[in-house]
Amino acid sequence: MFYIFLVVIIAAALAAAFFYVSKIISLPPQGRAIDYINSKSKKNQRIIACIGDSLTHGNIGQSWVDYLRQEFPNDIFLNEGINGNTAWQVIQRLDPILQCKPDLIILMIGTNDALGSFDVNSGLRYQKNNELPEVPTLEKYKEHLNELIEKIGIQSKIAICTLPPIGENENSEVNKHVSLFNNYIKLIANQKNLSLLPVSDALWSDIQSRTYPLKLEYNPKARLIMRRILGGIFHHYLFKKSWNDISRAKGQWILFDQIHLNERGAEIVYKLAKDFIAKS
Repeated sequence: MFYIFLVVIIAAALAAAFFYVSKIISLPPQGRAIDYINSKSKKNQRIIACIGDSLTHGNIGQSWVDYLRQEFPNDIFLNEGINGNTAWQVIQRLDPILQCKPDLIILMIGTNDALGSFDVNSGLRYQKNNELPEVPTLEKYKEHLNELIEKIGIQSKIAICTLPPIGENENSEVNKHVSLFNNYIKLIANQKNLSLLPVSDALWSDIQSRTYPLKLEYNPKARLIMRRILGGIFHHYLFKKSWNDISRAKGQWILFDQIHLNERGAEIVYKLAKDFIAKS
């Protein structure tokens, strides 16, 4: 009887923990465009919109947007990073952001497009889970990124970021795939005279400083991806471990789960964004 009771208690505790973590993941970022639109007080402050996916949202991993808010307390930062988003999804929710008339836009989008176009199963999963009109591909990403930049137009000064690594093996097939996306980001930044934030190069450079061996390679199987993400989230939010410590335990330097940034990685993005903002 005691063992049954113990099992029930453990199961209930795990269920509560899972519910708690799931709730955290599902929360929207603080300070979105809609929050600014609905706010009653509009001060004469510079508005900076940070647009992207979970790497910008910052509740799965460390938030570089929060670092910027601390650095520039007199500016308004709109965090428009939505977990799991592709470039097409950003286009669908762009109007409220533009309604805020941001002075500066920092755009880092494409990681989910790269993940979703890496193999057939990933593509079908992304199309279903994200309710996309089609399976993600590099060519579709190019179309959507062009459309996104055209919709923003000239009303805001844009800085576009190259994409972080997926896993920390530069010679892996997935990072060769990511490099195709980054090559296009560099091309479009040059063509459209946008500021380019070399996030990819800066992160790869810092990875060379890793003081311990790489343990894990990226695996596109959904079960393994979610296990690594949820495992890291549990350790951070329930056991209060830093993202850096979680990364180290898994042999990672800047990514706690091979996708999302730890404190070290977020600080690198923050420094690049800070320099862009300071010079604008």
